[in-house]
Amino acid sequence: MSWLKYMSVIPLLFIFGCDEASQLDGISGYVEAEYIYISALESGWIVASSVNQGDVVETGQVLFELDKDRQRFDLDEVKMRAAQAEAHYRDLATGARPDEINRLDAQRKEAVAARSLADVERRRIESLRKKGLTAQATVDKAITEFNAADARLDNIDAQIRLAKLASRENAVSAALAAFKTTQANVDRAQWRLEQRTVLAPRAGRVEQVYFRKGEQISAGSPALALLPNDALKVRFFVPQSELPRFSAGVQLSIKQDGVAEPVSATVTYVASQTEYTPPVIYSVASRQKLVFLIEARLPSASGLHAGQPVDVFLQAASHD
Repeated sequence: MSWLKYMSVIPLLFIFGCDEASQLDGISGYVEAEYIYISALESGWIVASSVNQGDVVETGQVLFELDKDRQRFDLDEVKMRAAQAEAHYRDLATGARPDEINRLDAQRKEAVAARSLADVERRRIESLRKKGLTAQATVDKAITEFNAADARLDNIDAQIRLAKLASRENAVSAALAAFKTTQANVDRAQWRLEQRTVLAPRAGRVEQVYFRKGEQISAGSPALALLPNDALKVRFFVPQSELPRFSAGVQLSIKQDGVAEPVSATVTYVASQTEYTPPVIYSVASRQKLVFLIEARLPSASGLHAGQPVDVFLQAASHD
């Protein structure tokens, strides 16, 4: 790194004393914000914008809406397909409808009557044959007609048994899987429709609005910048000799110009690498020029603003 890049950093630091004081001299730092950039899942026209720059919003509050016509058409289409798939599955799972069973029952009654008549005729012809009053060919024809009537009755009985049963297990399973697939498509289409209304993921303040009602926005392009209530942090630098005093969880006091009461902050990050490049030879003097970045999270409603300079102090209660 270039030495000139960090020349502005060193004057911000007060070199700490070597006494046993529990509270260190103030360190110059600044407030930084972690914005959330709100975008849409898919491109579209903004048809409603519910917030303006500077508005305070709550979690789940509507920020803006996109046109929904295409998503509604897609949802209607997949709903119709799901209804068809469900009807097909129910039909296979429950077997034939009652009217089909009734039709087969009527055919069976006709077949029973025809078989009875053929049986009577067969017996009569066989009796005549025994008396020598008819030819054997007539007997054979009567037997054939009886056998045909009997076979027709057996066939109708088989159709009735099959109609009263559900379809084969693999066919029913395939129909059920197709129905579940179409239902998943309905859920997906419903979700896409809901995403056309963009909600605030966290409570905070609208810092910037990039797109407004009547403008078209591309998928993934930020429509606005939101600053959550707890998204402010203080950044400052300390020399390596004082680095052991700062670790995650250490409590700090943050003071701003013109305000008597300090604000508490908690150290959340300590850089593992230096922010200042010393000479190649690490002499005792050069080690004093090493500085490390530290970040501390500010509480909600701290009253501070992004970019504001502050003074950082170690709280006395944090050390012996």
